[in-house]
Formats: sequence, structure tokens, C-alpha cells
Amino acid sequence: MRTNVITGATGHLGNVLARTACARGELVRAVLQPGDDAAPLAGVPVEVVEADVRDGAALERAFRGADRVFHLAGLVSITAGREALLEAVNVGGTRAVVDACCAAGVGRLVYMSSVHALIEPKGGLLTEDAGFDAAQATSPYGKSKAAASQVVRDAARAGRLDTVLVLPTGVVGPFDFRLSEVGQLLLDLEAQRVPFLLPGGHDWVDVRDVALGTLAAAERGRRGEAYLLGGEHLTLTRLAEVVSLETRCRVPRVLPVGFARLVASGAPLWERVTGRRALLTPYAVHALTVPFRVSHEKAARELDYLPRPIAQSLREALEWHHARTGAPRRVGPARAQPGRAA
Repeated sequence: MRTNVITGATGHLGNVLARTACARGELVRAVLQPGDDAAPLAGVPVEVVEADVRDGAALERAFRGADRVFHLAGLVSITAGREALLEAVNVGGTRAVVDACCAAGVGRLVYMSSVHALIEPKGGLLTEDAGFDAAQATSPYGKSKAAASQVVRDAARAGRLDTVLVLPTGVVGPFDFRLSEVGQLLLDLEAQRVPFLLPGGHDWVDVRDVALGTLAAAERGRRGEAYLLGGEHLTLTRLAEVVSLETRCRVPRVLPVGFARLVASGAPLWERVTGRRALLTPYAVHALTVPFRVSHEKAARELDYLPRPIAQSLREALEWHHARTGAPRRVGPARAQPGRAA
């Protein structure tokens, strides 16, 4: 029986990947940052070890005997002033993981990159052919993921390590123990704490489909290749409409693009002065108004990847949050239908 090691195993993607692998009868070793809360893995039959993602010696010990390593640990941040930490964790940590895999004789490394790591096209479709270039990334987070992705791809091309990369889009769904930004948005919409919506939309994908796609990439992905794991493009308005049908919350108005950009321009200064994260940032406006869509055709063709309708994922995310907290759910007059492209 194969042994799979997962870094970042208590995160949203990490704990769902661990659950999915265990349900298939695979052995899973979960690598947690020292002092990390293992509650998201409660009841999941995994072996838990601790290792800082930047500690090569600790990682090598954690990876010994592993057939495959799934590197999901990383820092997600769009807050100004965290560039050095993003570089240290996302890039330096990935180098340490690659080196530890080589030293421990790991068979394959699967790296969880991001759609934001790819070079953005001027329009049309974003595909894996866009490639990685940190200098062309549009955010510090994107730069760090692009640089880390290149580290992983270089290891394969140099013959050091068998690697494959997966690049999810906006992840939604159940088992969101730490309350991701999307999970928080759903709850804030339901509670009518969202005063306005940003213009545009994003490609959203169910966390369970990303887990399935990641395991498929480990099994059938080609060495050194990257696979976009997307789902369905929805505007924020359409997303709010799905939540409204489920909870009877109102759908907030949308800010005009020009006004949104003007307000967002002051976000970096506001964050530095207050030390708090701004709700409206230049990158958030940019990411929601880009003139291209994301294609997951390569994953569909090579990995048999087939994501579910995203409206179903939004409903089940809300149901999971309500079940976990015991909070009453205000059921709308009609069930939301599978989300249409918008």
C-alpha cells in the first residue's frame, strides 16, 4: 500500500485531500507546522507529524518511506507588506520540499500551485501554456507561486525529481474549518454584512473536485506538466444570487468599476496605517475584472477531470457551515439551480 505525505494537511484543500485519499484506502501522513491545530483532521485515519516547511532536515524525516508527497503548505496573502514572508514560505519552503524529496527518495512530488501563478493573457482563454514568470505576475502572492512553480518544474526538467503541478482556481465547498475568504464571504452574504459587491467574477471550483483532480494528477499526470483545475465562471452577483435563493438574504449592489478602482487605490496605505486587511484592494478588483476565462480542458482530457456545478458546491458549503455551528438556516423559497456561466 502506498504512503502519501501531505504538507498543509489541515488547510481547506489539505484536509479534503487527506479525507479523499484515506477513503480510497491509501496511507496518509499529515505534515503539520509545529504547534498547528490538528482539529480539521479529527476522525481522519492519518499519521500526524510536525515539520516546519522551511526546515529541510525535518522535512526529510517526514518524507522517509513516502511514495508520493503532496506539497500544499503555503501562505495565501493579498495584504501589503508581506512580500518577504511570501518569498520565505512559498518559494524557500518549496525549495526545501524539493530537496527533501530528493534526499528521501520520494517517487513523485505533486505541487499545489495556483491559477494566479500563470502569466495572464490579454483576453480569450487562460491555459497551462501561458507558463510561469514571477516578473510578470500581478501580485506578490502570484509572484511567489510562479517562482515556486518554476522551482518544481526545473527539478523535473533537470532529472532530479518526478514532479507534477496542479493549479486550482477559486476554491469553495465543505470542510472549510479555518474559514477561507470564500467561506467567509458566503456567511457574510447570508448575514447581510456585505455592503456592496465588486464588479466582475471569477472561476470557482469545488474543493472535493480539486482533491480528486490532484490524486488523478499524481496517478496519470505527465512529468513536469501543470494542470489547471477550474470549474465554472460566476460573477459575484450570480454567486450572491445563489446564496440569496438559499437563505433569503438580499443581493448587494455592485460598485462601478471605475469607482471600485479609485477606492481600492488607497488600500495599501490604509493597511500599513491600520495594520488591518482591506476589503477592497487593487488586486481584488484586477482579479475579478480580467478579460479572460480559465480552461481546464487539459485536465479533462488527460486526467478525466469533471467538476460538478458550482451552485451545488455553494449550497453544500452553506449546509456544512450551518451543520458545524448549529446555526439556524433561513431556507429560501426555492432551491438554487446549477449555476449558469455569467
